[in-house]
Formats: sequence, C-alpha cells, structure tokens
Amino acid sequence: MANVFSERVAQLNTEAGKTYQQMAVDCDLKPSVTWWNKVRWNGIKIPPEPSLYPRMAKALEVPERRVAEMVAEQWCGVRPDDTVPERLRHLMAVARGVKNDEDLKLLVDLAHALSMKHGAEQLLELLDPDPNEVLKLRESKEGGRRVVKIRRAPR
Repeated sequence: MANVFSERVAQLNTEAGKTYQQMAVDCDLKPSVTWWNKVRWNGIKIPPEPSLYPRMAKALEVPERRVAEMVAEQWCGVRPDDTVPERLRHLMAVARGVKNDEDLKLLVDLAHALSMKHGAEQLLELLDPDPNEVLKLRESKEGGRRVVKIRRAPR
C-alpha cells in the first residue's frame, strides 16, 4: 500500500509551497507542526483520530471523505476497491460534492475537452514530429552513425 497521506503532505509542501506551519494552523495546531513534518517523512505510526478529519481536509485541501480514504490506505492497508487510479481520486472526491446536474455536466464536458486536447496533442506529435527528434531516432536505429547522402552534380 502506498503512503498516500504522506505523499499528499509532501506534494503540498514541495509543489504548492505550503509549510507544515500552515497545515498545522489550518488544523488549529492539532496536530502540531512537528507531526506534519514527521508524517511527511513517514515517521508517524499511529493514524490520526477521525475527529481531526474535517480540519485535516482543510489542511490537505481535499474533501473529508478523501482524508478518511488516505488514512485507511496508509495506516490500515485498506483502500477503496475500485479501479480509479490514485492520481484521479482527489478529483473523484471533489466530484462527489457536485450536487447540481448542470454543474456536473459542465465538469464532465471540461474533463472530456481536456482528454480530447491530450489526444490531439499526441496526434500532432505523431504527424508533425520535431526534426531534431527524427534525427536522433534515425541515428539510434543506425547504431549511432549519422548517414549523409551526397549527390554529385551531373556532368
């Protein structure tokens, strides 16, 4: 099982620049700054109390349900029995909170558009490759040698 709780803390700290102090303040200093630092480095062996989940949700910038899922996976070795990849679980937890059908349709349309964009970018890369990449590929196929064809002018 992955250390998803610790990974989320690390992600917020390194990528979003959120400090352990800010996480602790979001939780009214329960748990402490030291706890957040230790959990980031997988140094906490006892899971947090469920009464802390609402405040931890704020600190981790995820829904409360996602906090419970991360705690269950990291400390209890239990994860949701589904096929949703880890990178999409946060989105799924947020999507569960969308109650209006029109908003849900908008969310689906946005996800579809982003998926189509990714597909189009891949297609463009196939149809219009970077000339430097083509040269590198050709060189690698020919054992690192660059083949140059010289044409002589007709006499």
